[in-house]
Amino acid sequence: MNKRYFITAPAKLNLNLFVKNKNENGLHFLESDICFLELCDKLYINISKKDAFFQNKKTKSLIIDPNNNLILKAIDQFRLFTKWEKKFEVFLDKQIPIGAGLGGGSADAAATLIILRKIYNQETENKYIDLSSLHKIALCLGSDVPACLKSKDIKLKGYGEKVTRSKFPENYFFLLINPNVRLSTRDVFNHYKNSFNNEVHENDLYFGNIKIHNSLLLSAISLAPSISPILNSLKKAQNIVTYGMSGSGSTCFGIFENLDDIVIFLKNFNQGSDQNYFTWYGQKRDYNLNRVTYSKMLEKKY
Repeated sequence: MNKRYFITAPAKLNLNLFVKNKNENGLHFLESDICFLELCDKLYINISKKDAFFQNKKTKSLIIDPNNNLILKAIDQFRLFTKWEKKFEVFLDKQIPIGAGLGGGSADAAATLIILRKIYNQETENKYIDLSSLHKIALCLGSDVPACLKSKDIKLKGYGEKVTRSKFPENYFFLLINPNVRLSTRDVFNHYKNSFNNEVHENDLYFGNIKIHNSLLLSAISLAPSISPILNSLKKAQNIVTYGMSGSGSTCFGIFENLDDIVIFLKNFNQGSDQNYFTWYGQKRDYNLNRVTYSKMLEKKY
């Protein structure tokens, strides 16, 4: 029976994001401290006679744009690099909000590359894809994909190519609030470039020795004003350690020492008129490349 490979694709959280000067190619240099959360997409992939992609469609806001499917782009990029012509059937159980600054698409692409490397290294003779090569493929797919290959506490520099291991405080609880507004990273950066010469300077907020700051905050708020009241609510939360916005938005986060404080906060949190915000809470964790397992074939009800 054809094996179906299973892997989790964890959401990333940018504890900070410093936008630096541009390089000669017009890309901004970045610095960011990033951790990964228990919030995950789930991918199931098996070798097939032809390429096919399916996903859960119970929640319309989580349906991937077929013209911007990073999973399929990852498969194509892997084929281009290896000259390997295998076909694959993919099923995605999507849980990470799209366009939310949580790197869901990048996490899915990275997880896909990890599975493809495992299959390739098992099935090809005298050929082997090492982690350095996988990193090169990942960088072709986007600046967040190499970070998502690591899926551990990391520091990112450059435009995604410099990823180094780090270590952040443990045993804290993370609350995510997203107003169900999708933000395009390109739009946020373009708005930052065209409209803002000065960044917002928050109060001195820290998580351990990590400074909480986001250069894109004003740009994101101008495109998604609902970010601002969420941050104001988090600022007033009882016993909150720190708070901020992840990546290019629109997800805001709060960090707490005690889970009970999150529960109390959410009971009193006013979501706004639509009452349709995405909320999640849990902890961060480190993930390993060897987290690929085998799964029974799913019934094709998707």
